Amino acid sequence: MRRSEIRAQAASVRLSRDENTEMPRGHVLWSRLSRVLSCLESRPALVFVLFSFAFGSTISVVVPPLRGPDEIAHFLRIYSYTGGGLVPVTEVNGRKGIFVERELYIQLSFFKNAGERFGRDRGQGLRYGEIMQEYPHRGGTLAEDEQATKFMPFAGTEGYNPVAYAPYILAAAIGNLLKLDFPNMLLLMRLLGLITFTAVAAYAIKLSPTLKWAFVLLAMLPVSIYNRSVLSADGAALAYALVITALCFSAVQRDGRVWERSLWMTLCALSKQPQIVFVLLELMVCRITQLRRRGAA
Repeated sequence: MRRSEIRAQAASVRLSRDENTEMPRGHVLWSRLSRVLSCLESRPALVFVLFSFAFGSTISVVVPPLRGPDEIAHFLRIYSYTGGGLVPVTEVNGRKGIFVERELYIQLSFFKNAGERFGRDRGQGLRYGEIMQEYPHRGGTLAEDEQATKFMPFAGTEGYNPVAYAPYILAAAIGNLLKLDFPNMLLLMRLLGLITFTAVAAYAIKLSPTLKWAFVLLAMLPVSIYNRSVLSADGAALAYALVITALCFSAVQRDGRVWERSLWMTLCALSKQPQIVFVLLELMVCRITQLRRRGAA
């Protein structure tokens, strides 16, 4: 064999080796990405927690105070529970509510009016930063004709149970101990509520034997994320409803614990009274369990 032919064969062998080594390199990124996606696909609860915290914490921080739906009414009811007011007994002009400290009243009134003003005048170029320049600072002396406390109505939240507000009540108590001003207390309440109801929804996803990604999609709906990220009774209502649904699905496939379903059913109904309709899921569980036992016999 001629020397030129040997060199040509050696060059072709080197070229084929380079192509063979380059081929896997082009697929390395895709293979790694595929492994990450398959890992996440098998962990829907983890995916939900990551996205819920990412979007929810952003909403909690970005949304101005009291800009959530009826957030001032929810805050007043939570604040009354923090002070031990389990039953709304204070009533002025036929409206039930709570007397709050003058300083807190000033801050609540400012943010309530700021939201209304921003919604009314933002079309004319008003920015929220301009409104915040008028924010009243803490302190000051009390005039003789001013009351030390001011009455504020619940505006429809007097019927809500503490179960719907549990993490918010804890956060408000911590805020009072730390002597936080209203904006920082509200942010603490929002974040603790987000953490709690995200954990409850993740528990439901983990517990469900089927349709896990359907649970994820329901819990990641924009309205669901928003209600977990601001003061609302709807965040608790959705989280508890997901758990009781997951428990009933689990009980259909295998015998579940009746006390556990009863506990979450109670929490679900207490968070919002119309959710008592979820008790009908127990009829499904009982019926299918009976059919399975008859088939086994």
